[in-house]
Amino acid sequence: MSREGFLARKICFEMLFDVFERGGYAQLVLKQRFKSETGLSSRDKSFITAVFYEVIARTFTLDHIIGLKIKGNIRSLDPLVRTVLRMGVWQILFSGSVPDHAAVNTSVEIISKRVGHGAKALVNAVLRAVAGEADFLKAGIRTAKPDVRFSMSSEIAGLLIKWYGKDKAESIAAAFFEEAKVTARVNTLRCSRDRLQELLEEEEVESDIGLYSDQALTLRLQGTPLDALKAYRDGLFMIQDEAAMLAGIITDPKPEDRILDLCAAPGGKSCHLAELSNDDAEILATDINESRLELVKQNAKRLGIRSIRTGIADAREPDSSVFGPEESFDLVLADVPCSGLGLLKRKPDIRLTISYERIRALYPIQDEILRNAARYVKKGGCLMYCTCTINPDENENRVAAFLAERSDFRIEPITEIIASKPAFSERHRNEAKEGRLLLLPDEDGCDGFFISKMRRIV
Repeated sequence: MSREGFLARKICFEMLFDVFERGGYAQLVLKQRFKSETGLSSRDKSFITAVFYEVIARTFTLDHIIGLKIKGNIRSLDPLVRTVLRMGVWQILFSGSVPDHAAVNTSVEIISKRVGHGAKALVNAVLRAVAGEADFLKAGIRTAKPDVRFSMSSEIAGLLIKWYGKDKAESIAAAFFEEAKVTARVNTLRCSRDRLQELLEEEEVESDIGLYSDQALTLRLQGTPLDALKAYRDGLFMIQDEAAMLAGIITDPKPEDRILDLCAAPGGKSCHLAELSNDDAEILATDINESRLELVKQNAKRLGIRSIRTGIADAREPDSSVFGPEESFDLVLADVPCSGLGLLKRKPDIRLTISYERIRALYPIQDEILRNAARYVKKGGCLMYCTCTINPDENENRVAAFLAERSDFRIEPITEIIASKPAFSERHRNEAKEGRLLLLPDEDGCDGFFISKMRRIV
């Protein structure tokens, strides 16, 4: 193997260690490391990204296999050994392109520079044993308990089955292992979708038209950094999944609307609302985190948007100094903190930290934000509730609890808004009659996402 190939694996190992043992966020770890490693080729970056995210996504499965081979608890291993074994086992069982000997030898070389001879021998023995039984082990994974098959904790796997039934849970879990799409939302204030597609082709980026949004293009970047694209630097598009785009489309803003976007950072939805209203609405984007609120400003500036102003505020609490008078907004969008279970394709480290206890702790926060958001909706205005999860208790059950409290709000059917797109299924159309939409990764080719629209009765 070339030294470049070894370097790529070494960097990947170090990044994985940061996530597994130091609590790093995968997206930030990857971004920061690529920023510092200026000599990596696009091919190396693509390889590192694939291995990095896939190892994290398959952690529960990999730990099961390693546990079988060491005949003990993987937590008893040296953290460095644990990390390199996870990376090595993934390459042997799941990569499809890395020869077994390369996976074994590079893993041994990586660990030999960091720990003693005994650890080196252990890594060598475990990985050779896995390589010798690869077909048998892969067959065993397919018939193993849900936590091993789904690569989730047993309680989260159990919840998925409870919510959707065994077969549907299997389908959703399998979809979470697919590669996440990179979707661009064209900035219609500056460009058309057809023109953006032409400009991207000139920069050697191929794209496909989206399924649900007239502004969507799915990009094939092939390792090209976004900021290397002139079309991106010129503010002709923003990266946003189609599921999240639907939140803006269903909100359906009009010029001169007063719009409040709670929990707005990093600004994707605020900017989309500005584009949809021809930059003629009055949009207040708020967030509790000042540094993340800066991202809203940066995105709006790059896209050339003038109709957004920002304010630091806790979405759970009324604050007249930021929000102004109650009942003064035509549209209020509450994209609330949630478990993120719809994002496992692009944020696999959620698997490592989420628990039923943590999910349940979100319910009162979501309720508080909904109640506070409702204060600022004028009579005849609309309240939007969104999450990036597929948990019914964070989605339709939170909305139902809110509507049971507030008789002055009712569901707002969204059938006409989605009617023009044949990609929507019969399930979607039935949900739309009830003012809601659930996007599922196995059915809909996008993130898991929930949207509900309610109108305040005059």
